[in-house]
Amino acid sequence: MQWAMAFNLSLGEFYDCEKLVPVASAHFAPDLRMGGQACMTLLMDTVAGGGRVRVPAYLDPCSVDFGRAAELIAEYGLTKQFVAEDRKLQELCRQVGFIPTYTCIAYQTISPPAFAQHLAWGDTGTAIMANAVFGARTNFEGGPSALASALLGHTPAYGMHLPASRKGNLKIKLDCTLEEGADWGAVAACAGAFRPGYDTVPVFYGAFEAPDFPMLKQLGVALASYGGHAMFHLVGVTPEARTVEEAFGTPSPPTDDHVITQDDLNAVFDSDDLGGNEVDVVVFAAPQLAIDEIIAIRDKLAGRNIHANTKLIIALDPQVKLQANTSGISQEMMDQGVEFSTGTCFYPEAPLMLEATGWKTLVTNSAKLANTLKSSEFRCAFRRLGDCIEAAVTGRLAS
Repeated sequence: MQWAMAFNLSLGEFYDCEKLVPVASAHFAPDLRMGGQACMTLLMDTVAGGGRVRVPAYLDPCSVDFGRAAELIAEYGLTKQFVAEDRKLQELCRQVGFIPTYTCIAYQTISPPAFAQHLAWGDTGTAIMANAVFGARTNFEGGPSALASALLGHTPAYGMHLPASRKGNLKIKLDCTLEEGADWGAVAACAGAFRPGYDTVPVFYGAFEAPDFPMLKQLGVALASYGGHAMFHLVGVTPEARTVEEAFGTPSPPTDDHVITQDDLNAVFDSDDLGGNEVDVVVFAAPQLAIDEIIAIRDKLAGRNIHANTKLIIALDPQVKLQANTSGISQEMMDQGVEFSTGTCFYPEAPLMLEATGWKTLVTNSAKLANTLKSSEFRCAFRRLGDCIEAAVTGRLAS
């Protein structure tokens, strides 16, 4: 508790904030590859000191689908040591009181936050959705700050906890047709280039049809990835943007607009070249999929099998996997060659798989995944859902 208080006090002093605020829940993303031994040591010390979370506290996706550990070691290049260390890390989290949800869509499959609730959520794609779509208040919490806030039940009140930080300051008109999640991901790729930065809060408006929830997810996670944004407003859709004026917090919003056109969207999809048409793996992840998204993929497959030289991988949390299992959908799709990665989100373990698998080309409908994997050796193509399905079935990318 002394460590947690000292950490959050120093964080609050750094941001010159006036107080701590109580949080309704915490979301923690421990990661040995980023945190190294220091991450493990911190959790071991927390357990040894009797530390326990004081609020509902969820875990982000882990690095290993433990139900497939033997397969991942034999076929995908994960080492026994890596699996063992990740298992130990997750066990330490459970001893502190974190619930092993292993999800980046806790707001959809566990418990949605209430409007104006303060949170300490660590996954960027999760935090931006809490802020923008639910009207809750959270910053992008790093691992130690999410842990400290979970132990204290309080977090420093700076950034997105403050009303002034949540007001729009970038006006974007959508002059394009938006029919599916990938289209909204492409919007985020365009918007992220206008003015990247944590303090930038884009406001989108236009004559678009209101997006469904999977579309909102793709917009949110991709904005966090391409622009580093922690908040956005979609006029007429998100709760703090019933009007343009409300989104900006002024009766005189900016008159200068950025505009995203259909040509801009098409340019995003056309920007990725695989250097050949053969596809090694098609991935639906980042964020994990909900059951309605899995059903949409099942319907698009229409009973066809995955190509012998191509993998199709779907990342989902244990809660959604249970839904897919009990409904018979997962078995149906596995019989067609689909693989499910449960409790993970693919991109953390993707670099570990490259050497063992020999994969080179990847197709996805997630703008965030395509952006994240640019630093790896994958050649990625960002495409709409139908193109992804055809690539998985034929083993080739049509265009």
